Amino acid sequence: SLDRLDVALRGPTPEWLWGPRAYANNWAGYQQLKQDLLEELQRARPVQLTAVGESTGPYWWHAFYQLSHDAELAPFDPQLALLNPAHVKNYRKALSEQDKTDPDDARLIDHYYRAVGIKQPYQFADRYLRLRTFSRAYARVIHTLAAEKAYFLSVLYLWGSEYQRRAVQPFGDLFGATSQFILNEYADIQALTDIPLDELTALLVQRSHNTFRAPQDNARKLHQVAQDSYPVPDALREALYQVLQLTLTHIRLLTDNQQAYRRLLATELAALPEAQRALDFKGLGPVLVAGCLAEIQDTTRFTTGVKFDRRTQRDRPRTYRDGQAAVAKLAGLWWPKQDSGRVQGLQPRLARERNPYLRFWLVQSAYTLQRYQPEYQSFYQKKYREAHDHPHRRALILTARKATRLIFALLHKGRVACLEEGILT
Repeated sequence: SLDRLDVALRGPTPEWLWGPRAYANNWAGYQQLKQDLLEELQRARPVQLTAVGESTGPYWWHAFYQLSHDAELAPFDPQLALLNPAHVKNYRKALSEQDKTDPDDARLIDHYYRAVGIKQPYQFADRYLRLRTFSRAYARVIHTLAAEKAYFLSVLYLWGSEYQRRAVQPFGDLFGATSQFILNEYADIQALTDIPLDELTALLVQRSHNTFRAPQDNARKLHQVAQDSYPVPDALREALYQVLQLTLTHIRLLTDNQQAYRRLLATELAALPEAQRALDFKGLGPVLVAGCLAEIQDTTRFTTGVKFDRRTQRDRPRTYRDGQAAVAKLAGLWWPKQDSGRVQGLQPRLARERNPYLRFWLVQSAYTLQRYQPEYQSFYQKKYREAHDHPHRRALILTARKATRLIFALLHKGRVACLEEGILT
């Protein structure tokens, strides 16, 4: 938690060396925890240290990072096992009712780990820490920006109900510079009807730097919007205008932050040569490549190790195909089977557990690829026609699953090429 780390320690046997101890969740608390661990580890040599914990917000990060990078603990080869709190919570429900306290959680986590285990130990890839930090912050900014724009449009309807109607929409981009000028300049949309058409046309030409093809049509549409919009009560007009101004200010700030993050991502990618092949592929820009690489990171970790083969019922070395399938599963782009006896699920649901950032970037990549690549465009259209409901969503998710193979291939080939050239170690 924010205030403390509740830690319990047991040796190779199920017996506890010491029960839950509370340490301050800060640098001084970690130093005390390390000293206590070293005393036990020195006494039990040779032994390996395995740290198991829940990913509760960001509160686990510092302790786990220090455990994995501490030089004094390095001789004990620390292995990190980070658990999904939802899994531990559901595991608790399967047991008999018991107390729920932080000290009890330590024993429960140990019980879960010994019974279920994990597939892959958690690793900190220092090479991609900056890129992941910037890409996740960028994702948050664009989600916030989308929410602000949606809110702005709802208030805009109350201020001028016809302003965003497609049939008479005066500007192609409601958030463009000229549109923002109109929204800033006039507190009451009805005031536009008092401006002569020629004068309003000249104003639009000036503010748009003569970029409109037919500025008189834009001016005529503005007149029509002002005439056809619902009249706003006097008591509400000023309040709506002020909300629009403040929301536009926030949107402009978020847009500036978005551009700043794009520059930071481009700078980070310049130091990661394994991303070059993906950057050269038409339809994948720096933002998408940065987001995917930040979450996938070292592609070779998905192609090394062993995997249980259901067909042969034994472990076998992982293959390249297993690697791209593992990335899709990490993103939640897979459909768990729903079979029981003779009943077979015909419409399996998309997996709910996922890395939301990786899934977001893969879906965004699919959206751009189907616009620039004929292969993905035809695949998207085919799946769109096959869908009975939610055709766009279904087609986009299936296209994202197909795009996962492409993105993994580009990043993996770039990684292997850099390793062969000695650029990476």
